Amino acid sequence: MSAPRTYWIGQQFVAEWTLRDINGAPVADATVNGQVVRPDATTAAMTITNAGSGIYRAVHVATMTGTHAYSLTATGSLADAAQGVFVVARNQVAAPPITLDPTTQVGQLRLLITDVDEASPLFTDAQLSAFLAMEGSVKLAAATALETIARSEVLISKKIRTSDGLSTDGPAVAKELRESAKELREQAAAESDAADGFGMEVVDFDPLAAYREW
Repeated sequence: MSAPRTYWIGQQFVAEWTLRDINGAPVADATVNGQVVRPDATTAAMTITNAGSGIYRAVHVATMTGTHAYSLTATGSLADAAQGVFVVARNQVAAPPITLDPTTQVGQLRLLITDVDEASPLFTDAQLSAFLAMEGSVKLAAATALETIARSEVLISKKIRTSDGLSTDGPAVAKELRESAKELREQAAAESDAADGFGMEVVDFDPLAAYREW
């Protein structure tokens, strides 16, 4: 089985479907409909044209990165169905660039959450900047980003596809992400306490200490 073809955002995906009757003759009068299921589970109708000689052309303009599924159905003089998948990658020219510079907060945040795939990032720079504004620190923002991924089946599946070494078990990936977020929050709290000079020492209580001669 060959790998699905990759398209860019803004590019047209075209599926040509040839319909023939049981005698092998082209079917020119079928009613054909097409639908695309995007990675976020939303759907879009495909534009269908009859190219003649039994060839029907279904078109979808890609607007989202990730793996898409499509289905074609024919009714009328011929009943038939077909389906397939195609992949949409991030257009490096049309899409806004992402920040990977580790000297910046957004770059550090991407490094912590391993969102460094320029072709198909999980978050935009604007979204990561929003996490930073809400949380006030890189590690807390990273924890929030990981928790956001864990809550989203779409982002989990995308992370499974783009990151090496992760299980394909969605719930297990979500659990791992939440544990990583917890560790980051603990690290941030410890760093905050150290910066404030706050500490606590536990000592044994001696009720007779005031009466002892030192």
